Amino acid sequence: MKTVNNKISMRQALILYIVACLSPITRVFPLSAAEFGGRAGWLSPIVVALILFVLLRILAAMFKPKDGTATLPANLSDVFELSYGKIISKIILAAYAVWIGILFPVYIRYFAEQMLSTMFPSANIGFFIVIMMALVLVATRGKLEWFARFSELARLFFIAIIAILAICLIPDFEYRNILPVTHLDTKNVFQGAFQMCGVVGYITLIFFLGDHISDKETLQKRAKRTAIWVGAIGTLITTVCIATLSFRVVERMPMPFFSTTKLITVMEPFDRMEAFLLCTWVCSDFIIITAFAFVLINIIKKLTGSHEARYFATPIAFYGVVAGMFLTTSRFELEAFSRNEITTTVNIALCFGIPLLTLIVGKIRGKL
Repeated sequence: MKTVNNKISMRQALILYIVACLSPITRVFPLSAAEFGGRAGWLSPIVVALILFVLLRILAAMFKPKDGTATLPANLSDVFELSYGKIISKIILAAYAVWIGILFPVYIRYFAEQMLSTMFPSANIGFFIVIMMALVLVATRGKLEWFARFSELARLFFIAIIAILAICLIPDFEYRNILPVTHLDTKNVFQGAFQMCGVVGYITLIFFLGDHISDKETLQKRAKRTAIWVGAIGTLITTVCIATLSFRVVERMPMPFFSTTKLITVMEPFDRMEAFLLCTWVCSDFIIITAFAFVLINIIKKLTGSHEARYFATPIAFYGVVAGMFLTTSRFELEAFSRNEITTTVNIALCFGIPLLTLIVGKIRGKL
């Protein structure tokens, strides 16, 4: 798709978000669904999709032209300033910067730990972190539209791989692992959706790049399609894991979807399909880590009043290397942090609560 004045379209921004979320979806959704939702956990992504749709409508309302005029806030930072004023908006931006500064090395470490546990168990973890940060540095010093186009191409590959894996696993489905489902499972389904919301809420962070998006006013009409895509991908991945292995097995596995693909024995060429899944994971990890870097750079740019964002690319990459290396001593600590209720609550507060509160305050003050 062509860019307008070196900007990306709303469609490209949403594709970037979907592709970036693929890695955490494959990791978090099956575990949360199995641990809290049990046999009915495969329904939790559907609940999450509905919640995501509401969040997208909230964000769309922030970037809707006021009184029919064509003037729109450039990005989420400007929306905060309109609603709260400069001082409070700076405090809120600082909170987002701190939290993204934590998530950024978490995902870097997840990428490196994943490479160690699946392909190179005897390698030095620092090697993978340095390589990833070198790629992120190149991407963040370039143009966002190049990165968005790469995400568009990656989406086609990701969808094809996930669909093929799901089809190949159909012979291993045990429908008693996901059925029957009754009204008594409602509470479990919503509990399973809680941690998932922390992942899908990352769409809020994309709007810190709003000044690079040319048609934010089209978000409202794209909200339903985006929620359906995320819900469909999450439901497919979760259902495949639970239907194949059962929720009791899935909740004890660190990477259930990857482990599930090892069961594929449809024909000899497909016996090693997990290698293709690893390729999608690596690309998705690169995209979400780079997206966090772009967002963090733009927030720092706003906080410091700088006019050139690329100056921050090198310090951010260096921070990623150091923090990724010394963030934790084991994968178990990393997973404990990600599955902690406090972590999920902070994610939901920043990605869901603050946007809702901002819209309410902005409407009351007549600024939005």
